[in-house]
Amino acid sequence: MKVFAVNVPLVQCRPSAVNPPATKVMILVVGGVSLTTVSATLEPLQHANLLLRQDRFALQLVSLADKTPKTQTGIPLPCHTSSEEVMREDRFSKQPDLVIMCCGQTIGVHDQALLQAFSRKLMRASVDVFALGAACAAVAATGMIKGGKCAAHWTTIAPLSEQFPELEFENVLFTPDGPATSCAGEFASFDLIVNFIERECGRRISGEICNHFLASGRRSGGSVQLLNGDALICDDDRFQSALEIMLKNIENPIPTAEIARRLDLSRRQIERIFARYGFEPPYKYYITLRLNRARQLVEQTRMSLIEIAVACGFKSQSSFAKNYKRKFGTSPNSCRGHVGSRPRTAPNTALTR
Repeated sequence: MKVFAVNVPLVQCRPSAVNPPATKVMILVVGGVSLTTVSATLEPLQHANLLLRQDRFALQLVSLADKTPKTQTGIPLPCHTSSEEVMREDRFSKQPDLVIMCCGQTIGVHDQALLQAFSRKLMRASVDVFALGAACAAVAATGMIKGGKCAAHWTTIAPLSEQFPELEFENVLFTPDGPATSCAGEFASFDLIVNFIERECGRRISGEICNHFLASGRRSGGSVQLLNGDALICDDDRFQSALEIMLKNIENPIPTAEIARRLDLSRRQIERIFARYGFEPPYKYYITLRLNRARQLVEQTRMSLIEIAVACGFKSQSSFAKNYKRKFGTSPNSCRGHVGSRPRTAPNTALTR
């Protein structure tokens, strides 16, 4: 399998004995990926080659299924080859040093099976992998993630946590785990790739790349993603801390008085903080967070409604359904016809812990 350089530097590389060998990078494109994820992955590597005046990174685009996959917005992305052609080979003729799986936040059943098969081939060949977006689920299913922690986009953490209960899905940009690094995708892809370039080429090159793309700097992998839009609206540290406590305790809700105690505040103080910034009272705000999590599980998983009720801290399925309809104007059942849910538990079934 020939490795192609995607970019042509403006200034041709002058051969030199001190130039390190090119790092062979295969970029696997999954249909439905956002153009943001692809660009944030590809362009920093291309620009590094430009700055270094050599093909320091030999880049190859490989499609997972169609030879010309389309992005989420329908833009075609011509690739050099397909994963099917790669899979037909007994071994990589020119084994890549790194495979970057560019995937959207959701993936079809057929593509998921292909991605898992490809992941197993990479694992057998001991190739390092960057799994972006929903690709982290395929990597997790093959057992490539050993450390128990995996980064995922904040909108998919809830369903992934239910699908892979043995893993802790982190609300961070990216998480290295030996040969596999999981990443939330989207703009977090840029931070991961610049981090990789910095390890390979040094801070000067990574800094120049950030300057070129007008990025204020490279965020670390442990940087927290946006948990809730209100986290940007309100920069009060006390509100941020209360929000973090609530989000970490969706399944087992904590009384407002206990949240206040953990923050060394009175209940009245925390209520005033929420009111000052135009938010609902803390207990109502907490219910809204739990219902938003429940809606993710209803729409993105096949969990029964009783399981979703438990996972989101409701004491009965009827209480969950009533709150859900009050918030979203429709029942949970009507929102999940496309998911193909499993048989539901009869309503009014009490939850036991």
